[in-house]
Amino acid sequence: MSRIVHIALKCGDMESFESATKFYEDIFGIYQTKNTHARGHHSRHMTDGNIDLALMLYDSEDEKEAKLAGAGPRIHHIGIEVDDRPSMIKKIEDNGGSIYSDRAEGALKYRSADGTLGEIVGIGRYLKKDKSKLSRISQVTLYVNDLEKAANFYRNVFDFEPAPGSNGTVHNLTDGETVLSLVKGEQPAIEYWSLEVADPKTVAEQVTERGGKIVPGNGSAAVKFVGPDGNLAELVSA
Repeated sequence: MSRIVHIALKCGDMESFESATKFYEDIFGIYQTKNTHARGHHSRHMTDGNIDLALMLYDSEDEKEAKLAGAGPRIHHIGIEVDDRPSMIKKIEDNGGSIYSDRAEGALKYRSADGTLGEIVGIGRYLKKDKSKLSRISQVTLYVNDLEKAANFYRNVFDFEPAPGSNGTVHNLTDGETVLSLVKGEQPAIEYWSLEVADPKTVAEQVTERGGKIVPGNGSAAVKFVGPDGNLAELVSA
């Protein structure tokens, strides 16, 4: 089965880029692994031990890749590890997706059937490392306008399996470790990512103390917040 290995967060400026780095390090124990500059953007790669979290800062909003997900801070894409890229490219196209990148690139960008941006990478690009003692990245939530079409794409292409919590407006899938939650919405987007922590209430206090903003009244037991990078995330109990 394929595995979710990467989440890329687009930052708006250098101040938020640096602030977000310290924010995720101090509160969640998500630590840096490398810094790169390629294809018109800086990437600061961090990890919880399982998933690579990349903070991205584009040289300009006019960069071609910056335009793919839209202007301003947003979750740019997710990365999925696969063991056979050529066959996966065909599966993506056969199931309503399209390839964006040059097919020789190590991280091959695609547009999925639900309209969101992703990339496929070969085994070993994002290796598992020492686990954070403070948190675990447990879920990514996508808004899609056709729930069944989106669910079929991830089932057929990546062999993701059903996960608990599905209903008429939500379809949850898993790679065995991380949940991909598809939620019916008008505008396709990678809406938020989730962090498992021991005590969400205490962590929520740390979030506000260190530059994040709690999103009130979301009608869920989980606590949503906006980090210094400007993107939406969620605290859930481990």
